[in-house]
Amino acid sequence: MGERVGFDSPDLRAEFFQELRTALQANSWKEVAGCFGLKRNFFQKYQYGLLLMPRNLFEKMLSRIPESSRVYFLGRLISKSANWGGVKGGKALYAKYPQEFEKRRKNGIKKLRALGFGVARKIDSENELSEELCEFVGAFMGDGFFSEGKMLGISGHSELDLDYHNYLSKNVNGLFGLEGKICKSKEKNSIYLRFNSVELCEMFVKRFGFPNGPKAYSVKIPEEILIAKREFLFSTIRGVFDTDGCVYFDKRSIYSNPYPRIALGIKSKPLTEQLYAILSKDFSVYKFENNRGDCGVEIYGHEQLKKWMNLIGFSNPRHLNKILKPRAEFESATSSLPMTRSGPTELPGP
Repeated sequence: MGERVGFDSPDLRAEFFQELRTALQANSWKEVAGCFGLKRNFFQKYQYGLLLMPRNLFEKMLSRIPESSRVYFLGRLISKSANWGGVKGGKALYAKYPQEFEKRRKNGIKKLRALGFGVARKIDSENELSEELCEFVGAFMGDGFFSEGKMLGISGHSELDLDYHNYLSKNVNGLFGLEGKICKSKEKNSIYLRFNSVELCEMFVKRFGFPNGPKAYSVKIPEEILIAKREFLFSTIRGVFDTDGCVYFDKRSIYSNPYPRIALGIKSKPLTEQLYAILSKDFSVYKFENNRGDCGVEIYGHEQLKKWMNLIGFSNPRHLNKILKPRAEFESATSSLPMTRSGPTELPGP
């Protein structure tokens, strides 16, 4: 989200895109672009090095090529912040008009301080574990990212995840006194919740052991939470599924009522193994892996859904609404199903 990447040579860039096309078995570059929701002429800008790629787009492309080639391309990657062009232009202007820049900078600082901004916020990185903290850690595991070690963000859908991002922002404010900001991404229908805090980033890296970089293939539940009490572990899992999981109802004719499924498809084999081991103690869990390197877990059935809502639940209204919306079709199977752990139909508010 906050970082753009490319390659250190035109030949390597051409090699990457050719390997991507081969892996996709695409007949044309237009077809390759379409696989990632891009128009051919815009895709060319990445292909020919006219633009650096957003980090999350590159990771989607990388996941489609053979695993044996991924380390090779990752090792030759170059990265820059999303606003590197603006920074470069700003430095050029500053060199030309240093006195004017300094004057405006001081005036800007005065106005921000008058509004209560500009004072560094200290956070307690040794906060005791709580359900709110563990749920936030889980949300980061599911769809979170760092930017230059200064910002921690959670990605989401601009409409479906807006209420959930407000909910998370309120929780983090209660935990650390940090104000979250919901930003619209350049990508269609995408937003991210942003926390500008070096200390928060350091806490997630040093205390919880998350890599300060790509984590899709290696993310796992931190050891501190694994050995903590059950409620904290379930809160973490709730955060993972709220951000990166899905709930859907299989309406094929083989089922007398729409058949509920809770699924999580990810890249991380370590997290898949952890989730399978933890959830298997209480649920009937199906573990899967495909030839594209995707893996994950799935839980299905009315009784399993009922148990999930009692033990783990959801905080994201997009999942809760999927359970509530088709009520007429499966009323008999879910009439006693609690929608959250706190009440039968209560949705978490922001």
